[in-house]
Amino acid sequence: MANGVKGQRGYIIEVQGFSSGKGQTAITNSQKMAESVVRYMVLNNEIPVYRIYLVGMGNAPVAGTDENGQTKHISGGRVEISLLKNDLEQLSSNSSAPTTTPDQQQQPK
Repeated sequence: MANGVKGQRGYIIEVQGFSSGKGQTAITNSQKMAESVVRYMVLNNEIPVYRIYLVGMGNAPVAGTDENGQTKHISGGRVEISLLKNDLEQLSSNSSAPTTTPDQQQQPK
């Protein structure tokens, strides 16, 4: 993913850290895990730090439920990385008003 965004503009990389545990300890651990991923991306892949959004989620429930219908909580830790792209530049260049030539213009009847 890091090689694909080099030289591009209009993107943000969201790094979410999750860890087991409860309360402030889980949030702190998840932030530390996410920070280590950010450090790796900045140092090894030359991604500008202002392009990265870091979130420590603690022991937030995972999307979905287990077989008993309860929300799942993780055991251990993980980091999720998402690429958020702003295609506003492409939209503005693609949606500019179409030009019409004189022979394409309709004459009032």
